[in-house]
Amino acid sequence: MKHAVPAAVSAACLSLIWLAGCGTDPSGGPEGKPKKPPLVTVEPARKAPLSKTLEVTGEAVATQMVTVRATVEGPIAFCPWREGDQVEKAERLIEIDRPLYREQVQAAQAALDVAKAKLADLKAGTRPEEIDQARESVKQLQECAAFAASDLDRIERMVRSGSLAGEAMEKARVAHVKCQTDLASARQRLAMLEAGPTKTEVAIQEALVQEAAARLQVAKATLMECVIKAPFPAVIAQVHVRPGDLATPSAPLVTVFDPTSLVVRFAVPEQASEVLRAGQPVTVRFDAHAGRTFPGQVVRLYPELDPGSRTRTVEAAVAGDAPGLMPGLFARVEVVLATVPDATVVPQSAVLVNAKGERVLFVVKDGRAHLRKVVTGIEQANLVQVIEGVDAGEPVAVAGNEDLKDGAEVRLPGGGKKGAPAGPAKADGKGETP
Repeated sequence: MKHAVPAAVSAACLSLIWLAGCGTDPSGGPEGKPKKPPLVTVEPARKAPLSKTLEVTGEAVATQMVTVRATVEGPIAFCPWREGDQVEKAERLIEIDRPLYREQVQAAQAALDVAKAKLADLKAGTRPEEIDQARESVKQLQECAAFAASDLDRIERMVRSGSLAGEAMEKARVAHVKCQTDLASARQRLAMLEAGPTKTEVAIQEALVQEAAARLQVAKATLMECVIKAPFPAVIAQVHVRPGDLATPSAPLVTVFDPTSLVVRFAVPEQASEVLRAGQPVTVRFDAHAGRTFPGQVVRLYPELDPGSRTRTVEAAVAGDAPGLMPGLFARVEVVLATVPDATVVPQSAVLVNAKGERVLFVVKDGRAHLRKVVTGIEQANLVQVIEGVDAGEPVAVAGNEDLKDGAEVRLPGGGKKGAPAGPAKADGKGETP
């Protein structure tokens, strides 16, 4: 049979339990023992060079890459190249076999030689034997004219006397006129030979020489179109024909690129497009060269933004030796947008964002944390530039600062309370002293 507990006894027990609870510290310690201030790690704000960088991806491209095309039609007679071969400037790449063009060059050369020979004769003047021959011709024609004149006089007398018919006189008169005409022509030719060629004749022959020379150049130019040479020292990227193939006008023959024209082409956001300048340094890494970095600089900025991506295309030249660099390599580019040589910096963990979205940090002095609003700038390698709010040398909380309040008392590793820098917190979080 159960015995009932008196109400007075129950009330007394409850009172004892309540009193026991009131004598216990909510934190688990004995009543009246103070709670320890939070432990924080501090580092001094310091001066250091800081750079704002932008990391983008790009690819290696050759700015000097051309596809050589045919301008004439004919079978390929010379093309020994394969992809990867190197050629020198003006070295023969392709030759198209066209015998007709070679014959045209020879014919034009012969015509030029004839025109030059005639010009040389004109400039040399008349030979003495030609003048002697002309004088002899004049002498003979003078005798012929004298005989024709006396014969005409004789026949006229006989016609008047009636011993000859009148038509005999007409024949004699015709012969006399012919001799007089031939004599005049011979005298004129003699005069011309003695005077030599005129300036007009020389000029005309000189023009004929120039015309023949121009025809020869046209024929040679047509023949030269059959021999295609390298426009610059190049690497063969692609061969489109082989010996025996038929080349047609505008048909691609070979594609070549200049290895010294290789650049890294990449795109930057619109916000950074106005910051970049030619000559600005960059750092390039290629996935094909893991673990290596190559210095470079901006050499070209395109004058407009891409309307689709709102980015600006930039080209950078890689300095130094970059073995194996070839078109198409994937590149990772780090661009320095701005540099501050003496920035006031603090560790990134020191800067917090409050409920209002403001950036703040705590400066530890005399064992207490003092809240400061700050204006930050460049962030790099876990460091933040502080433009306003903290001076170099002031100790700031870098660990244990998440729940601090303005003016709160804090502890430092090693028991310090003066706010002197105690060095960075240990990586394993065991820097706290009991």
